[in-house]
Amino acid sequence: MEPTEAQFLVFNALDTLALVNYDFYDQERGNWYIDTPSPVLPRSVILPSGEVIPFEWVQNYDET
Repeated sequence: MEPTEAQFLVFNALDTLALVNYDFYDQERGNWYIDTPSPVLPRSVILPSGEVIPFEWVQNYDET
């Protein structure tokens, strides 16, 4: 699975603002994992819908 257009838009905006320290795209799940300098969302996930959520939400969801 390739990143969606919504994911590219969000990622490119964050990257342009120098808010991406590290990124990894999980082709199996379709999630784009990012590490940012933000104290609010230091480790985040860009979902295929383009929504940015805390990493812990995805981690907790996978455990249930």
